[in-house]
Amino acid sequence: MESVTVTDVTLRDGLQEQPSVLATAAKLEIAHLMLAAGFCSLEVSSFVRPAWVPQLADAEDLLRALPPRAGLTRRVLVPNRRGMERALATDADVVSLVVSASTEHNEANLNRTTAESLAELPELVRMARAEGREVEGGVATAFGCPFSGDVTDAQVLAVVDAYLDSGTDRVVLADTIGSARAADFVDRLKLVIRHVGDARRIGIHLHDRGSGVAHLVRIALEEGVRSFDVAIGGIGGCPFAPGAPGNARAEEVVPAVEAAGFTTGIVVERLPRIALALGLALGRAPAAPERVTHAGS
Repeated sequence: MESVTVTDVTLRDGLQEQPSVLATAAKLEIAHLMLAAGFCSLEVSSFVRPAWVPQLADAEDLLRALPPRAGLTRRVLVPNRRGMERALATDADVVSLVVSASTEHNEANLNRTTAESLAELPELVRMARAEGREVEGGVATAFGCPFSGDVTDAQVLAVVDAYLDSGTDRVVLADTIGSARAADFVDRLKLVIRHVGDARRIGIHLHDRGSGVAHLVRIALEEGVRSFDVAIGGIGGCPFAPGAPGNARAEEVVPAVEAAGFTTGIVVERLPRIALALGLALGRAPAAPERVTHAGS
């Protein structure tokens, strides 16, 4: 049975807009529960300025507490050169860059235009390559922008091209505001696959308004995509996409992938225990779908 990589982004995208700041030990407990459930890829944290996102200020500490191990890929989000310098001072396995197809969202998210972020990409990738790190590039607002609405094929391909030219290993299309619908989703996905030349070099990062994430996952699988991001209970958010929904739920995506005839290595029956632990750590009921929080990327 063919395998599909399901990356859990709870520890980064899921926590970055929570009102409480979890202790590193609590995050580590959640990470170990994820590993016990069979997750082999975790987005551990982000190297953003701690004053902007205090929930992720312990990125270095968490990585030290979660050292390299066989079969585990630890991903970290890197927004700029300073973030890359911090990431490369750790032993993170993969650095994930992000640029928005919409310059309005890029300005809100990264405090610079899309063109300015793209100009910095070659140097960031070179830095990571020099340290032997894998690099992936996220295309935020790939299916719509909270500020300007529709995003064109040309805007998306401009970011994809910059990643390809810079030598990133993988391109991740992010539906930041949960606006993708099946027909538009498949058209844009097919366009990017043709451009990249290999569907296995493409990942999908969905946010969910309750409008059929499982259906979009099945479409992507049919087109050859084998990498998806999820979060426990659909938790997720950042302050830069007002009104956007939470992440695609692990509890929905994992069964959808396996029902389509693939294996994830994840034991679905163990996910409620992670949701319970996460809810207790956050001081509330077990994690439930967050349909009206903010998107992460």
